[in-house]
Amino acid sequence: MQIYPMAENPDKSPDFPIGELRDITLLIPGEHFFCETLPIPPELKPEDFQSFAQQALDLDSFSPYSSEQLAWGFHACENARKIVVFATPFVKMRQMGWQNLEFFRRVLPSFVSLLSKEFDRPSIAFLLHDETLTAASFEAEVTVPEALYSLPVDPSNQDEIDSVRGKLLGMFDLAHFERIEEILTTGEVNRTGDGIFHFHNEWLDSSQPELDQSVTIRGEDLWRYDLRPLDFKIEERKRRNQARLRWRGVLGSFMGMAALFLLFVGLKIAEVKLGDLKTVEQAKNLRKPQVLASMGLLRTLEENKLGGINPIDSLKRIMVHRTIDTKGDPTLYLTAAEFKSRYELQLEGEARNIP
Repeated sequence: MQIYPMAENPDKSPDFPIGELRDITLLIPGEHFFCETLPIPPELKPEDFQSFAQQALDLDSFSPYSSEQLAWGFHACENARKIVVFATPFVKMRQMGWQNLEFFRRVLPSFVSLLSKEFDRPSIAFLLHDETLTAASFEAEVTVPEALYSLPVDPSNQDEIDSVRGKLLGMFDLAHFERIEEILTTGEVNRTGDGIFHFHNEWLDSSQPELDQSVTIRGEDLWRYDLRPLDFKIEERKRRNQARLRWRGVLGSFMGMAALFLLFVGLKIAEVKLGDLKTVEQAKNLRKPQVLASMGLLRTLEENKLGGINPIDSLKRIMVHRTIDTKGDPTLYLTAAEFKSRYELQLEGEARNIP
């Protein structure tokens, strides 16, 4: 992870645009920290762990600095009833150029990714960050280290890495802890949209790794590791929560407007379709008499094909008997004709005999 030094004068503006700094998780090398692992009293509740860690800063065995002079954090394991407290003096951070820390997304010790892994057996793990090598010993299935030490090292010199690694191993009980030969190196730290931080660690040189390379930690949990003052962290968490709520409100408003727009478009489309249906129905109504007449004609023609009485032929057969008398009057004439069905024809008229 690249370290971004800040201006030596705390009143000066940072060397990077604030917008870019807010996306950066700053890792402070572990060699600058005092670390102490302590048992948690049985009566202490999880909500009291932070106060307990802050009280530990003033222990004579912890550091020569008072708690007001320290940037600190902690990691606790409730099941194991253990807590590790780590701190570095503000003056040292200023001397190294790490200032304007409020602009960063998170400010963490470089060994933070070691504090989220449980081992199946007592183990010693190594982590290389820039020019600092850290070693931490863990009991089985406990994420709080029994001891944690860091020393400076030249990462380009393998002989020096081996030498520093040997010095660190000399600080642990090798009869109890099994050392992991491979060395992890810190990589990029990314935050996902669901508030999870991914620490993309890599192996320095390993063919059969025993520790997962990538580590994920919830953003809410990382606030315990953050080195900035407690008052700042409380206000910053509140500010970020409010910013998220505002963003959700804006997003909700946008989605609501989009939904209303789609509803409006849908109603317009439905209105156009309804108008088209009305137009089609009107056209059908106008053509209905013509269709009915055509259907009647078709039925008549179909009935004629099927047989029955042909009215024209029937009239012809009757009218052949029509004659004209000597006075010029017809002997047969019709007054009415009704074709009641295919098989019934009713004719009305008058006829007279010719003498």
